Amino acid sequence: MKKIASFLIICLLSYHTKAQSYLETPDGRVLFDGHEVNVEGTVYIPQEFKKGYLKFSNERKMTIPQVRFNSYDNRIEFKEGKEEKVLTLPIVEFGFEEAAGSMRVFKKGFPAIDRQNDGTFYEIAFDGKFKLLKYFKAHKFDVSGYNSATKTMKFDINETLYLLKSDNTIVKVKKDKKSLLEALGKDESAVKDWWSKEKPNLKNETDLKAFLAYLDTL
Repeated sequence: MKKIASFLIICLLSYHTKAQSYLETPDGRVLFDGHEVNVEGTVYIPQEFKKGYLKFSNERKMTIPQVRFNSYDNRIEFKEGKEEKVLTLPIVEFGFEEAAGSMRVFKKGFPAIDRQNDGTFYEIAFDGKFKLLKYFKAHKFDVSGYNSATKTMKFDINETLYLLKSDNTIVKVKKDKKSLLEALGKDESAVKDWWSKEKPNLKNETDLKAFLAYLDTL
């Protein structure tokens, strides 16, 4: 059975190609735009491969033993043995396991905004009458020393929040009450009692989701 599963994965997935800009080789080297570099930081979510699943455009789902997301190139990668590979078939959703059996889910197909298009993957942070989407993008910085013969790149992953409303329009938001209420067209008086009772800190993920769940009932 394991051999059959491995064969199916090989048929559905393929190796990195020269067109890819960020590549970790089996021997631990990093190639960026075809050049070997030293790297600080990461482009990956999660940093290490984790067990997850893939969902195809035909709604078919497949479990995958080791998967992660490259937030610099907006691509899904998986590992087989020591080799890291890139998906080439039309994946519309993927997820990977977190602690305590929870799953982080990423999807694409949302309206274009800023520099993103309908091929951009977002994490689904809240899913109700509206969706809170997290967009992750790794940015690179050249931190090579002066006259250094070795190229060193630093990568930082930035997180941006968007709200997908029930009319399928999308808007950028922040983790604060005013931003979320304005995006949903809600008046502050509608949440006054709940806010006074719960006193949430929206920088905290649990409190943020609790507030969104309440807004979803209004």
